[in-house]
Amino acid sequence: MGKTTRIKGDLDDVEALLEIINVLKDVSTNRFFTFAQRKADFAKFLEIFLIFFNKLENSDTKCPLVRNNNPRTDVLIITSEQGFMAQLNSRVCSAAKKEIEKYPEAEVVCVGFRGEEKCKQLGMTVAKTYRDLEGIDHYRLSLQIRDYLIDRIMTGKSGRCLCIYIWPKSFNILKPRVVRLLPAEELLSGEEETAGTARKKRKSSFISESSIDGIMKVLADIWVSSRLFEIMSDTKLAEAASQAQQLEQAIEGLNTEKKQLASAFKRSGREDVNKAMREVFSASSVIRRR
Repeated sequence: MGKTTRIKGDLDDVEALLEIINVLKDVSTNRFFTFAQRKADFAKFLEIFLIFFNKLENSDTKCPLVRNNNPRTDVLIITSEQGFMAQLNSRVCSAAKKEIEKYPEAEVVCVGFRGEEKCKQLGMTVAKTYRDLEGIDHYRLSLQIRDYLIDRIMTGKSGRCLCIYIWPKSFNILKPRVVRLLPAEELLSGEEETAGTARKKRKSSFISESSIDGIMKVLADIWVSSRLFEIMSDTKLAEAASQAQQLEQAIEGLNTEKKQLASAFKRSGREDVNKAMREVFSASSVIRRR
């Protein structure tokens, strides 16, 4: 095979690959904006919970879901099982490792087997992992995780729960984020960001006609499952954005390679023409001598 033919074959392969990757990037980009439109806005809904939790601050209750002195902490790490997510999973696991250093007795709960592998590489011990997520919708998964976390707090195995995940601030900005899920008292320390909006602390008092413990158990179920569902939706957005970004980088690299191959193809073509002309002149000279 001649040099020019080989270069032309490589150029055709790169062009075909570029077309495929462009389609994949467009699909990922469309997924991001489609998910963003479908994603339920829990901002107002979750704000009402924080207003109620703020009222509990001055209440007389021993409910572990409201305030808790247990030093043990559960750290929930949300990762992805999708392709092109290695960098995203690495960032969220590294952020989790830094957070866990603040809580020596922390128990790690991981969503995603790829995240579990990364956590183990970083020296973390994973107590529980949720795998095979493709067949489970976000709501059912949120309920499973909620039941596990609340049960640990109610049985005294843990005192608080944190969640770490990749937050898609925008299509181009993905950053690890730490949110507090329980107990309610810790949600109100300083400012709590819920659904991407800062919620300031509001002090007030109220008279409860029912048991705070019973009310809180019901509301905690709704609060944690709703918060987890929102986090899962944000993770889906981050997956689509991350895939689109990495495919865009691949396109830039292939475009550079395409330009180099096109230039090499032109040079090789000119060399073939020059070689053919030299052969013609040589043959003509030989004929004239005869």
